[in-house]
Amino acid sequence: MIDINIRMEEEPKILKLGSSLTPEEVEIHTQILKEHQKSFTFSYKEMTGIAPHITVHNLITKPDAKPIKQKSRPMKPKVALMVKEEVMKLLQVGFIKPVDYSQWVSNIVPILKKNGKIHICIDFWDINKACPKDDFPLPSIDVIIDATTGFELLSLMDGFSGYNQIKISKEDQAKTTFITPWGTYCYVVMPFGLKNVGATYQRAMTYIFHDLIHKIVESYIDDLLAKARKHCNHPEVLHIILSGLIEYGVTLNLEKCVFGVTGGKLLGYIISSRGIDVDPAKIWAVLEMVPPSDESGIRYFLGKLGAIQRFIPDLTFVIHPINNLLKKDYSIDWMEECNEAFEVVKRFLLSPPTLMPPRSDHPLILYS
Repeated sequence: MIDINIRMEEEPKILKLGSSLTPEEVEIHTQILKEHQKSFTFSYKEMTGIAPHITVHNLITKPDAKPIKQKSRPMKPKVALMVKEEVMKLLQVGFIKPVDYSQWVSNIVPILKKNGKIHICIDFWDINKACPKDDFPLPSIDVIIDATTGFELLSLMDGFSGYNQIKISKEDQAKTTFITPWGTYCYVVMPFGLKNVGATYQRAMTYIFHDLIHKIVESYIDDLLAKARKHCNHPEVLHIILSGLIEYGVTLNLEKCVFGVTGGKLLGYIISSRGIDVDPAKIWAVLEMVPPSDESGIRYFLGKLGAIQRFIPDLTFVIHPINNLLKKDYSIDWMEECNEAFEVVKRFLLSPPTLMPPRSDHPLILYS
């Protein structure tokens, strides 16, 4: 990667460019990205958020749903002080606000992180149960991944604090109320863990890029991909996409973006102009497994295969003996044929194929 500072006069802000770019291409891409600095956010306070006239998140509850107030759960004093610190941060950046007499009240669930700090989640179980499912479709990951092949240059981008960029409708904010030892607060922006937030975010992205999707951009919630068939077209593609983000108030996390690359990791796959490869981490997750000895172990193994099944030909036939163990009339008896199937899958994953799109100048062979 090539590191470029786009804020020379202030605190350095580094963007990452593909190492395959020529010096001239680096200069052009750098200029485009400098001109669209408003599409990047470097702190929560800089976030503008997606304009409410584009979308807000509504918490429509079922007609028969009765509000539930969860009882406050005790915390150890040390944890309570850490929770207070995190709540104050959310309050300072405007993500939450104090609220009184809410009909819906949820509890905080503090999650201890590796660095010793905590991440606060909210137990939205009750309000989530009361809300019907938003049927706005999320894109098929396979369709998105397939649509990335054959493009010479890509830019992989990630929304800054994704869900928090969309406001909750004013009439529904109180439904997100959570209780702390120092009072009750509700969310002004979409929090993680609330039902249908993914659908709301995807609806916004589809609205913004509806005429560009599958042409020069792919979107899966807050993951964005810009793509160009030829090197020379990529700066213009970036200009169009970043201009759209600025127009509608969507901002990116520069630290998680790479621009002008020939390939990268997207939605659990390794993509490039050459084709699609399976993520090595998913391969090792299977290779390091030992033969399962109970139903949960079998389901865990099959679940891991589900994420990479398109890379293994005749997988359903190969693992048929293992699938049979989950049928009602079968006992969990790991026999030799199951072990053979298990090892066949592992051997195949030692050198998995690269999936490539059909080429019009090559013969296409269909197997049935």
